[in-house]
Amino acid sequence: MGILANHVPTIEQLKPGVVEVLENSTTVKKWFVSGGFATINPDSSLNINAVEAFSLEDFSAEAVKTGLAEAQRAASSGGTEEDQALAKVEVEVYEALQAALSK
Repeated sequence: MGILANHVPTIEQLKPGVVEVLENSTTVKKWFVSGGFATINPDSSLNINAVEAFSLEDFSAEAVKTGLAEAQRAASSGGTEEDQALAKVEVEVYEALQAALSK
């Protein structure tokens, strides 16, 4: 989703993924967010409220691969229903992070 001048005010839920911030015509910073909300204001400014946000540069593809494998094991183990639900959320975040790093 891009925000341009005169954008309709909106509130959008953010799923795990990448937020690209155009600082100027040549500088783009990429952040991985685990979820949150984006609010587009009447003046076309944008507020992002994220649970967590980390520079995409801070992640190692190998560490993400290892974390994903561990989360998948936890999600399929015979733990409590709560433990499995938490592991499934972790799997979703790792999968989104892995996809972001492969681009």
